[in-house]
Amino acid sequence: MKQTQILTYRQSLSGADMYRYIKAVGLPLSVFLLAIFVIGRFAQFGSNLVAPLCGIMWVIGALCALVLPSHRSTILSETHVTIACYLLALAGIRELIALVSGVSSEMLMASYGQAIPLTSGSTISGYLQTLLWISAIMTPLGFVGMQGKRVYSFKRKASKQKFFDQTRSIRDSGRNRLR
Repeated sequence: MKQTQILTYRQSLSGADMYRYIKAVGLPLSVFLLAIFVIGRFAQFGSNLVAPLCGIMWVIGALCALVLPSHRSTILSETHVTIACYLLALAGIRELIALVSGVSSEMLMASYGQAIPLTSGSTISGYLQTLLWISAIMTPLGFVGMQGKRVYSFKRKASKQKFFDQTRSIRDSGRNRLR
């Protein structure tokens, strides 16, 4: 009885392959951990508004990646980068609000050396809170609109291409009949 030998080919992992694996796992994981951190820092505002909007952006990005397989890698990387920038911007604005909330009009007058209205101290934090609300809502809406436009443009371009291909095949079949 002859024993067969199983051959296996092994290829070592190159640096580029390792980078791709780390990026494929590390980027979504880091964005997820950042989301958990930021949502936790915002407490009720984070769990009621930021978490659902981040989830919506993730779901829309995943659906677009499934619908448009030729654009999958760019859609997924744009989704992760957009969510990370969104979360970092919200955290940055929150920290700015914390910094300026203790500034009074008297402090502003002393630092500028001129008369400043008494409401200026509270106005700065009010502007930043308004910026926080606008950023928290408009960024996800803009992302959803951008992905919707991408799908619409792709489908429209695909239907145009289908129409031209059909026209070309009718024209080519007519030429073949004439020969």
